[in-house]
Amino acid sequence: MYFENEELFKHLVPNYGMNLFLGAGFSVYARNSNNIPLPLGDDINKELIKIFNLTTERVMNLSLTCQKIKRDNKDALNLHLRETYKVKDFDKEYLKINRMPIKNIFTINIDNLVEKIYDHIDSKTDISDVNINGHYEKNNIVNLYKLHGSVTYPIEMDLSFTEKELHDLFVKNKMLFETVSYKLLAAPCIFWGTRLYDSNTMQLLCNAETIHKNKLPKWIVVYPSRDNDEFVEDYKDLGFNIIRADTKELINYISEMPFVDISVDDRYIFRKYRDTFPNNFVCNELIRKSVVRPVSDFFYGAEPHISDVVSQSVIRTSYFNQVVEALLKNRITLITGMPGCGKSTLLLQIAFAKEISGRKFWFNNMIESEAERLVKISESDQSIIVFLDNLYNNISSFKILKDCTRIKIITAERDINYEYVKRFLEIAPQNIVDVSNLNITDIQSICFSMNRPSNDAITMIKDNENISLLEIVFFVYKSTTVKERVSEYISTLSHYKEDSLKINLLELYTLINYTSYCGVSASMDMLIFYFSEVVDSYEDIVYALKKLNKIIVDAESTDYQANDSQDYFAMRSKLYAQISMFRLPSSILGKVLNNFLEKVNPRIVNRYDIFKKKSYDADITKRAFDLNEGTSFYEKLLKNNTSPYVRHQYALFLQRSNDLDNAWIQIDKAYTDSRKQIFTIANSHAIIMFEKNISVIPNDEKQKSTLQQILDRTFETLEDCITRDMRVNYHVLIYARHSIKYYEKFGYDNSKSYLSRAFTLLSDVLNSGEYISKRLFNELKSLNKEVSNTIKIND
Repeated sequence: MYFENEELFKHLVPNYGMNLFLGAGFSVYARNSNNIPLPLGDDINKELIKIFNLTTERVMNLSLTCQKIKRDNKDALNLHLRETYKVKDFDKEYLKINRMPIKNIFTINIDNLVEKIYDHIDSKTDISDVNINGHYEKNNIVNLYKLHGSVTYPIEMDLSFTEKELHDLFVKNKMLFETVSYKLLAAPCIFWGTRLYDSNTMQLLCNAETIHKNKLPKWIVVYPSRDNDEFVEDYKDLGFNIIRADTKELINYISEMPFVDISVDDRYIFRKYRDTFPNNFVCNELIRKSVVRPVSDFFYGAEPHISDVVSQSVIRTSYFNQVVEALLKNRITLITGMPGCGKSTLLLQIAFAKEISGRKFWFNNMIESEAERLVKISESDQSIIVFLDNLYNNISSFKILKDCTRIKIITAERDINYEYVKRFLEIAPQNIVDVSNLNITDIQSICFSMNRPSNDAITMIKDNENISLLEIVFFVYKSTTVKERVSEYISTLSHYKEDSLKINLLELYTLINYTSYCGVSASMDMLIFYFSEVVDSYEDIVYALKKLNKIIVDAESTDYQANDSQDYFAMRSKLYAQISMFRLPSSILGKVLNNFLEKVNPRIVNRYDIFKKKSYDADITKRAFDLNEGTSFYEKLLKNNTSPYVRHQYALFLQRSNDLDNAWIQIDKAYTDSRKQIFTIANSHAIIMFEKNISVIPNDEKQKSTLQQILDRTFETLEDCITRDMRVNYHVLIYARHSIKYYEKFGYDNSKSYLSRAFTLLSDVLNSGEYISKRLFNELKSLNKEVSNTIKIND
C-alpha cells in the first residue's frame, strides 16, 4: 500500500470534501445476475467477438469491436451490455464508501454499482443523478455524473464504449466538458479504476487545468502489477499523485482516515432520523441551528422561515385549525390556493406546531432517493408525518411516500397546478383545504401583529377578488403594492450604471428571476458559467448581488440549510418572481434565455428536473421573443433536446404568434413522438388542429364535408382525453369552447350533438362535488350557461 502525499489529502478533504472519477477497475468486486464479476475491457472484448461472430483476422480492441457491432447490430449490443453490467450483488466492503465525505462521483462505467452502494439501508447519504436532477448541492447528497450512459436509463438511450464516442462527448458538448472539469477540480479527486489513456479523458484533464484557476490536487490509483508500472511516470508528468492499492485495500485504508464517519447507528430511532435528515427532521436541534432573521423580512415578502413560525411573530390564521383537523382525520391532506396566499407559511407552522405529535419531517424539495431512504429507515415506525411543500415539483417523491400506507402526508400546491397533481393524490374533496380567501378577522389579526391599522387592508380585499395574503401584508407594511414596487425596481436597474460593475444589474436580476420563476435557486456555479466572459472571479458576481439584496436573497440552498460549499440566490418570494417575469423588458428576457441556453449546462442547474418543467414554456418565450427570434431559439434548443415537451411548447409559441402552419408541424411531431399518450400534448394537438381549420371557408359541399370530418377528429381526441386522463376539467373546458365555435361555423343542426355532449360534460363536472379552483370553476360555469342558452334558443 502506497499513498503519495497522504497528509495533504487528509488535510484537504475535511475542508473541501472529495471527488471520485471511476473506471472499470473500481467495479471488480461487483457481480451481475449470473453471479459473474463485471468484466473488464479485454474480457468483454473477447466475449463480444465470440457472441457476435466477428472475424479475428486483425487485432481488435474494445473500441473497434463496439464500432463494428454498432453498425449492424446496435440494439442487440445495447441489450447485452445492460444484462452484463446490471449489478445484483457486491462485496460489502463497498458500503464503507457511503461514509466518506464525497461531493461528486464521475464515472465512465455503465454499471449501477454506485447506486446500489448508496441505496443500502445503512447509508446516511443519498445519490443524485445529475442527468435527472441537475447538480443538487445538499448535505447528505452525492452528485453522480454518468458520462457514458447507464444500465438504469431507458432502453432507447445509448451506452458509450467506443473511443470516438468518448472523445465526441466533450468535443461536441462543450458545456458538459466545462461543467465536469469545473466540478472535478473543486475538491481533491481520486481517479480510480481507469488508465486514462482514452483521448477524451486526457483532454478533460489537460484542458481543465488551463480553464479553471482554482484547482486542487488529484490522485490516481495504480493497481499493484508490473504491467502498470510503465504508466506511473506519465501520470506524474500530468500532475497526479500516485496511490498503489487494490480496490478493497484502498476502501479500507481511506475508511480509517479521521474525516470518515465511523459512528454506528444509534439504537434510538430519534437520532437515526436526525443523522439521516439533519435539515428535515423537525426537532430542537433543527430549530437551534436555523438562521434567525427579523420578522420584517417576512412582512417584506420573503418566503417563510423556521424562525418566523417558531417565534410566533407570524400569526396563525383561521385556516390553521381547519388544516390540523384534516390532518388528524386523513392520511393525505392538501393545502391549496392562489399564489402568495400563505400555503407554505401554514405548512411550516403546522410542521413546527407542538400540538402535532409524532416524528415530523419537513421538505421543500425532495428527490426520490430521499423518499426511499425515509421509507426504509422508518419501517417499524407508525407515527411518521411528512410535510411536503411544492407538490408539483416533488411528485415522484410523493408517489413513493404515498405507497407507504403508514406515513401521513400533508402537502401544499398552487390551485393552478391542481389539475395535474390530482391524478397522483386521489383524495376526497374534504381532504383539500383552499386557503385563498381570508376573512376580516384574519386580516385584522395580521395587521395587529404588524402594529398597523387594518382599514386599508380590508378595503383592498373588498375591492380585489383575487388578492393574495402576501400582497396584503406587503401593502400594509410598505404602503405600496408588490406590482408597483417591482416595476419601480426594474426601472431603477434599467438606468443604473457604475464603473466598478462588470455585470449588468438588470441582466443579473432577470437571470435570477428566470430561475426562481422556474422553481429553482441560482447557484454561484451557475452564475459563474453564465457570466464567465465578463467576470474575473466570483467576487465580481458577489459585488453585483449586494446591489440587489433588497429583492434577491440568499436562498441558503433549497431547504433552509447552511451549505459552506455553495451559495444559492432566489427572488424574495415565488410571487415576486411571477409578478416580475411579466414586467421585465422583452429584450433583456430574450437575451437571458439565449445566453442561458448557450452557456449553462443542464447538469450544473440545481434540481434541473424541476427547472425544465417551465424553462422553455411558451408563457416565457412569447414574452421574450417575436416570431423570428422565438423560432431561432427553439431550433437551437431542439439540436440538443428533441423531447416532445419541447416541441409542444414550440408549437404553443408559434400558435400564440399566429403561425398556425408551423405550429401544426411541431405539435403533430410532438403528438407522434409521444405515441399519443401525453394528454396535454393531445389536448394542444386538438386545439391547433381545430384553430387551423375552423377559419377555412369551404368552396363547395364536398370541401365542407371534408372540413367537418377533420374537425370531428379533434372532438374525438378530446373525448379520448376526457375518458383516460384525470385532468378532465381542462379537456371539458376546451371541448365546450370548440362546440360553440363549431356551432357558429356550421349552424345548430351540425353542432347539436357536440353542444349536447358539452352541456352534459359541464354539468357532470360542476355537480361532481370534487375540488375545482375558483377561477376554473367560474369559467366552466360561464361556459355551461352559454351552451345551455344556445341549446334553448335553437330547440
